[in-house]
Amino acid sequence: MTYSSASQSSTSERVAMSMLAAGIMFVAGYTVVRVGFAQETTPTDSTTQVNAIPHQAALWTDAFAVDDNG
Repeated sequence: MTYSSASQSSTSERVAMSMLAAGIMFVAGYTVVRVGFAQETTPTDSTTQVNAIPHQAALWTDAFAVDDNG
């Protein structure tokens, strides 16, 4: 008698191992991101950059401005 089932894995075993590997990768990635956010320093006033995007209508106000002087 030969037992060849040890060298072959069933589909359900492959799915289970894939889910386990995906779960481990998710937990590791989540941990790395959380540690990265926790180590960020707060910016000082000299390095603070504010990115404010105006409303779309504000971008066109200069284009349609009427000059009252002539």
